[in-house]
Amino acid sequence: MGALDKLTLLPVLDLSGIMSYINKALRRLQKEKNSPYEAYRHLFDFSEKKPQRYSKWLSLFGVMTVFCFAAAMIVFLNTLDETKARAVFQSVPFKPPVAAIYAQALEMQRKGNLQEAKTSYEKIVKIDPQNVQALNNLGVIYMEQKDYEMAIKYFHDALDMNNEYVDAHYNLACVYAQKKDSVQSMMYLKKAVAFNPQARQWAKNDDDLKPLRGLPEFSALMKEPGNLP
Repeated sequence: MGALDKLTLLPVLDLSGIMSYINKALRRLQKEKNSPYEAYRHLFDFSEKKPQRYSKWLSLFGVMTVFCFAAAMIVFLNTLDETKARAVFQSVPFKPPVAAIYAQALEMQRKGNLQEAKTSYEKIVKIDPQNVQALNNLGVIYMEQKDYEMAIKYFHDALDMNNEYVDAHYNLACVYAQKKDSVQSMMYLKKAVAFNPQARQWAKNDDDLKPLRGLPEFSALMKEPGNLP
């Protein structure tokens, strides 16, 4: 498993779907806003109705009541419309296109332009400090540059955001193996396998974990559960 295999991809954001949802919400609110008139239309239509004399004053009072109610509802719905629209937009923060920056960073990293890739990942982390994929890939870059302390820092930063993030556990196993710390390396490798059993397959062919291959503990971990004695 090479260094590039340790990178994590970020799913592409469906911004068109988000905008479609917002537009539908606003159209629905506009319909709700107009609804008071529809509910009381029959009270305003006198074209074919002649109220009896005893109900004229009652009808006039009813019409005035409806007008007052309708006016109050219009004010209320105008306020509700603005409040709901503001809530919808606030729930979708308009940040710079993280997915596009991430794709550029991956491409630069694959081409070996580590400094440019690192700058892009750092930009993502400033926009979204909880982006575990960018934190993980920064750790991979520092591991490639053999700056193991910085690599460990970023992998731990990713785990602080998501302690079950298997990539960071696995990459910590690789870093500690390179540092000849088999105890720490095995500890994180066991966690990686626990969160994702496929980590066994990654470890079998990963040159970063060569220092562990002579250990009985490593050999036991590499056995599939069904193949254990």
